[in-house]
Amino acid sequence: MTHDRTCPPPENAETSRVIREPRERRPNLIGQWNRPEHQFTLTAAKAAFVIIDMQNFSCAPSDGGSLPRIGEVITQINKLADFCRGLHIPVIWVRQNITTDAAGMNAGLYPSFHDSRRVKEVCNLGDGTAIYPKMHFDPSADHVVFKNRYSAFRSNPPALREKLDLLMRKQLIIAGIAANVCVESTVRDAMQLDYEVILISNAVTAQSAILLEATLTNTRLFFGDVRTSEEIVEELGNNAF
Repeated sequence: MTHDRTCPPPENAETSRVIREPRERRPNLIGQWNRPEHQFTLTAAKAAFVIIDMQNFSCAPSDGGSLPRIGEVITQINKLADFCRGLHIPVIWVRQNITTDAAGMNAGLYPSFHDSRRVKEVCNLGDGTAIYPKMHFDPSADHVVFKNRYSAFRSNPPALREKLDLLMRKQLIIAGIAANVCVESTVRDAMQLDYEVILISNAVTAQSAILLEATLTNTRLFFGDVRTSEEIVEELGNNAF
């Protein structure tokens, strides 16, 4: 079987068996629906690079349980951030932050799905909410927005959407973690709000290869394009303006 360039190599034989079906069926479905391999043509003047949750709490959690492939994701995001700045494509860092005060917590049901330690890590602009130090974050050039929901488009206030409107950008190059939670939630809502989505397959990761594959397949079939960082650089280099 030809390896799909948009997918990471399988972790082991069992993982390969479980994810083989969606990998094999995806091209056939796209062909049956008479869709092109890529829905969108990347253009620097329309694009924004949106980076989800590359923060201390997710890149270097206090319990030591780092996500698989996190080193590669950091490397690819940094390369793309540097490249996008060179083309004057806005680089937007989306940070998870929950506010707690005398009135309560603005996180909705988030605490129902996470233990109190993890919730505390993403509260009140604490250290856990800071952008991970290994990221190529340029405070003089980049943009930062906050969210208090999985989806950056469901946050209150809707900081990402307001920023994109201000920048007049409707094409989103998306990377970050976790692929199957905050990234996919943002991708789904972006498409429903008529943004052109391009998810970077080697700049996202999840708790397992199976969960990552599900996000890549679901995105490619229903919500946007899936490409590697190398493909992004090549296409934007050819269609810079």
